Amino acid sequence: MRLTNFWDYALRMLMYAACAGDRLITIEETARIFKVSKTHLNKVANTLTRGGYLKAVRGRSGGLVLGSGPR
Repeated sequence: MRLTNFWDYALRMLMYAACAGDRLITIEETARIFKVSKTHLNKVANTLTRGGYLKAVRGRSGGLVLGSGPR
């Protein structure tokens, strides 16, 4: 099975959020760690947030956290 870059980054972002636990992660931090474009990760994070896989916290100290625990 072949994954597109979009879904490869989506899976990486979900795994990184899961490893972070309750700590909020940022798109900038994730892009730096995986060496990918922040613009592309914005699209990925938006899709995952709309799907309920990630929860976005707005504001100065905001970020992303896993939407729900493993099922």
